[in-house]
Amino acid sequence: MSLGRRLRTLRKNNSFTQQSLADAVGVSRIYIQALESNRRMPSMKLLHRLAEALSASITDIVDDLPNRTARVQLDDLLSFGEVDIWYRTKKLTEGELKRVGRVISAVLEDLDQEDVQKKTRRKKPLAADRPTEVLYLPAPEETAKGPKKKRSPKSVRG
Repeated sequence: MSLGRRLRTLRKNNSFTQQSLADAVGVSRIYIQALESNRRMPSMKLLHRLAEALSASITDIVDDLPNRTARVQLDDLLSFGEVDIWYRTKKLTEGELKRVGRVISAVLEDLDQEDVQKKTRRKKPLAADRPTEVLYLPAPEETAKGPKKKRSPKSVRG
């Protein structure tokens, strides 16, 4: 999240308009707008005043989220007290964090069940995989009584 977006989120969370925040820190509304749109960067002096007005630390304003390759343990984040968790402009309470944890657990369990069902679900066998019935028909010279005896040719007497 950019510095401007964090400023805007903190400002809205504290129910400030751009003008009221500008008045509180001694700059113009246009300057606050430029900060929120990342066209300007605040000085250290202004950061201190912004942090005080927004009831935040300078770190809250300037610290970006961990880089995308970092691994974040969600369990650690959701354990209340160590880190403030915000969703949009609302800081989540302990009860809300527990609810989020339960929702995540339920979704993961549901996904695990789907995986198990996919693995156990049998595929419809292909024609080549189906057992075929072999029907043996008697050869033309065979009858119900057994093989036909061949007749020896009769000799013709003359």
